[in-house]
Amino acid sequence: MSTDELSSNASEPEAIDAHVLELLASGLPRRAPTERMRESLLRLAGGRERFLPFLDRMMVLFDLPEAQAQGHLRGIDDDEVWDDMLPGVRFHDFDGGPAIGEAHGGLVRLEPGQAFPRHTHVGEERLLVLQGELRDDEGRRYLAGDLVVSPDGSTHELRAVGDREAIYAAVVTALEIVGLDDDDDDDD
Repeated sequence: MSTDELSSNASEPEAIDAHVLELLASGLPRRAPTERMRESLLRLAGGRERFLPFLDRMMVLFDLPEAQAQGHLRGIDDDEVWDDMLPGVRFHDFDGGPAIGEAHGGLVRLEPGQAFPRHTHVGEERLLVLQGELRDDEGRRYLAGDLVVSPDGSTHELRAVGDREAIYAAVVTALEIVGLDDDDDDDD
């Protein structure tokens, strides 16, 4: 290979081996970002675009075209799209595409420490964690990017743990809430 061929290939991104770049970067001294750089990164990470890395997975999960899935992700910070379910538990229900059939699509947000009540699934549930940390009542932990599949007939509760709100996308056929206190059973 000639020098000309090497220099023309080096400008193409696919010509640069990711492993070589990783090795080169590992040899550099670690430095904390400047305050200005840190503020800029945090501003980008906290903006309306922060959920877009999940776009492809949302399109598949809900069988939605890109523009619709993107709209749901960008709307997460829009308080008007959310409905209150219980204190600290809100949801945003929407229609998915034909591939999800009779199932319902939506987003759920849990304030820190709050739980989506114990429920039994009628049909399979698929949920994609978008932000925060969830724990089920068996102690399993789920983080942003995790896909959780709960089979028909399974029962669980999901709680937001840590100091950050948990947000997840869910496709569910139906569910029966079994974890709410029922004061009507008192023998007065």
